[in-house]
Amino acid sequence: MPFCEHCGNEIGYLPFKCRYCGGTMCNKHRLPENHECTFELKHTPIVPITSRESRTKYQDVTIKRATPGGYDRRREKEVKKYLKQQARQSRQSMGGYQSGITGMGNNKGTNYIVILIVIFSIAAIFLAPILTLSLYGLSHLFLWTIITSLFVSYSGPELFGLFFLFILILFLYNIAKNIEQRFGTKFLIRLYVFCAAFTGLFYGLIRFLLSFYYPINIENAVFIGLATGSMLGLISFMVYFNPEREMMMFCFFIPVKMKGKVLLVILILFRVIPGLFFGLIVSPLYFALYLPDLGGILASYLVFYSKFKHRLHR
Repeated sequence: MPFCEHCGNEIGYLPFKCRYCGGTMCNKHRLPENHECTFELKHTPIVPITSRESRTKYQDVTIKRATPGGYDRRREKEVKKYLKQQARQSRQSMGGYQSGITGMGNNKGTNYIVILIVIFSIAAIFLAPILTLSLYGLSHLFLWTIITSLFVSYSGPELFGLFFLFILILFLYNIAKNIEQRFGTKFLIRLYVFCAAFTGLFYGLIRFLLSFYYPINIENAVFIGLATGSMLGLISFMVYFNPEREMMMFCFFIPVKMKGKVLLVILILFRVIPGLFFGLIVSPLYFALYLPDLGGILASYLVFYSKFKHRLHR
């Protein structure tokens, strides 16, 4: 005959088995709170016994393991920790699912970058010497322009510059959002700044070479913003992963499909053609206005080549 593992009394009817610890209990002690259940989620088997004294010893051991501060408390902490981890992973998975479906994921970095570009680019139309980058400004210790020019897209004080900025932002927003959701906000910001740094280096090199014929003074000052090179770099970065893939772009709100490598060529020619045209016909100083943006495209390729290209060939 079976015996209750809590009180040791013989059970003359069909015994109850605890769903948590798996112990055999009588009707009086069948509930977990009535037999000081250990909640181990498994039952520690015992050897069948006939002696009431031996059953009493086993009862003592069970009660000892269930005392407050012992195994139960540790088990409770482990269960709570596990449940918190599951809840956190569930929230992260749902967040990623929602961002992929609704596009409402973590886009703070993208939003801040776009807002800053719009604000500083509009302000630069009226305050170009103190917001944009130039060797003339740096020679007069306008060092803050190294930071402000990061968010300036400047092609001269005309409406064409704003129109060009508007087209670039249409291309940039969805691509930057994709980069941020895929690689994180920190990666997006670092890539943006790295592309801007290469744009600034290209500008410094070209303007320094031109300084032998066009001295660095207010009459020959060339003001540029680094945001254009950064935006071109971000757009190009996603193309490098699959140049043969067709991409959907909007040109004057008209959807246009083109391969990634075609888009990359268009982006390069978009700066090379006006740079060469104005540089050869009007003044070579225009080389320093348009061509430095190619540095952003080169910078994004260097990041792709160093971090991701080898993974694609595995």
